[in-house]
Amino acid sequence: MGLIISVIVIAVLFLYPLWRIFARAGLPAPLSLLVFLPLGQVIVALILAFARWPNTTPLESRQ
Repeated sequence: MGLIISVIVIAVLFLYPLWRIFARAGLPAPLSLLVFLPLGQVIVALILAFARWPNTTPLESRQ
């Protein structure tokens, strides 16, 4: 029983912040579920690093 609770707590600790990050970045929030797949953390990091974030302005237009 303790193992199940630990897995649920760890899943929530990973999922909730990533869900919020994806939502605030203007990307589909369910993409955060990829962290539960093998190599999912790498995929999520690549998506966040190289995706165009629609909620931000490009660096060139900032002054």
